[in-house]
Amino acid sequence: MLKVLSSLTLLVAACQAALADGTEYSRQRTHRYRYYVAPEQHVIEVVQPPWSGNFIINGARFIGRTPACFSWAAGERIGLIAGDWHARCVDAVFYNFSRRSTCETWCR
Repeated sequence: MLKVLSSLTLLVAACQAALADGTEYSRQRTHRYRYYVAPEQHVIEVVQPPWSGNFIINGARFIGRTPACFSWAAGERIGLIAGDWHARCVDAVFYNFSRRSTCETWCR
């Protein structure tokens, strides 16, 4: 019993010397990748049903009026020319950067 107690005391004394430098130790962190879209870069979130011209942008629903709207797909980067991003309007006009076309929509 005396051997166990003395070895435990020696082990505690050795560990205190190792941690006495004041360095904080932390566990290894895992890296998670997150993708952010800049505030001025908006995308079409959902087109439902596909190729219909019914869009969800910033959580708001827009209905396409012109034929150019029917070829737009989800994930394409767009810009607002007229109207409101959150569908607080009567109609809005969007510009698609990848297709280089404009789409007139009704806001809901």
